[in-house]
Amino acid sequence: MKIVNVMASSLDGRIGVHDREGDVERLNVGMSNPSDQQHLRQQIESCDAIIVGASSVRANGSCLDHPGKNKQPPVWFIFAQTPLPESFAFWAQKHIRRVLVSASPLPIVEGSGVENLIYGSANPGMFLALYLKIHNFDRALLFGGGVVNSWFYNQKLVDHLELTLAPMMIGKANAPYLVAPELTQAVQFLLDSSHASESFVFLSYSVIYK
Repeated sequence: MKIVNVMASSLDGRIGVHDREGDVERLNVGMSNPSDQQHLRQQIESCDAIIVGASSVRANGSCLDHPGKNKQPPVWFIFAQTPLPESFAFWAQKHIRRVLVSASPLPIVEGSGVENLIYGSANPGMFLALYLKIHNFDRALLFGGGVVNSWFYNQKLVDHLELTLAPMMIGKANAPYLVAPELTQAVQFLLDSSHASESFVFLSYSVIYK
């Protein structure tokens, strides 16, 4: 089972202007472009699981509806600490398996089919990685944000990084980082490939842990 961190970052290492930036807003402010959106969907088509923080769902109100491996919707694992609003279209996406992952039980809208995995006092990244391995998932995309990313890097669970560099600097103290708040030790990467499109740079790295 492989975990691939798929992220877009500004040149100053921020993954958004704020932590609830939806897909349309990201396009409008210059953090994404059509090539980046196509790259993202190509990555989804190779996976059977997607790992996100709840801020991603809160930003868009739903899971991105795009086929994964074998043209089946990937399973969405959403780290959340507080309830998601019942008004979100997320609750009606019954064709997608959606799993809230939390330290304690969260309310689930009746009839939505949403599941709730409880990790309690366990390390959240290690807990979910073990669950994915036991249940024979093949390739999981880690969409972050920064806190969720740090859980997986600190436990040496990320195998690959697909990083899109957007041609902009955000320059705001409260803009979210790719990894936050910090790593226990530095992580090194080996560049596998790169290409550019409309001043966006697409970098593919293997992760090296020592």
